[in-house]
Amino acid sequence: MFGSLNANYVRMVIAGSSVVVSLLISGFTTTWVEIHKCWGFIVWPHVCLLQIVGGIFLFVGSSKRNHWLFLPWLLAACIFIYTLLYKSIVYFYNLEGRVLFVVPLFQSIAGFWSYFMYDVFRDFLQMHTQSHRTIAIMESLQTEY
Repeated sequence: MFGSLNANYVRMVIAGSSVVVSLLISGFTTTWVEIHKCWGFIVWPHVCLLQIVGGIFLFVGSSKRNHWLFLPWLLAACIFIYTLLYKSIVYFYNLEGRVLFVVPLFQSIAGFWSYFMYDVFRDFLQMHTQSHRTIAIMESLQTEY
């Protein structure tokens, strides 16, 4: 995860950035972008709330080294990426003028989030494999005695 940086700290930064980005997107799109012709079904508050709760779980899981607490953030990140891509297409077809700058912004955020999701999932699998090895070693030591 990011080369020489400690994976726990990187996951904590990802958790913090998920809270900040979710708050910015929720506040920005519901007050400014959704008002211009895209008022339909507003999903941003719900998706961003999921992302914030997932970020809290990721932060706690990173600080306590519990890889199972990464899963809520991974689920929320999948939904967040899907919503970013879907809404960028909707905005592209329905918005006009200067408000269209959110389309490449949302697609860029979705790209970064995909990499973050890959990184966290890779750490989850690595920690899961290590826990299985530890359990297997402990069971083999118990059967010897």
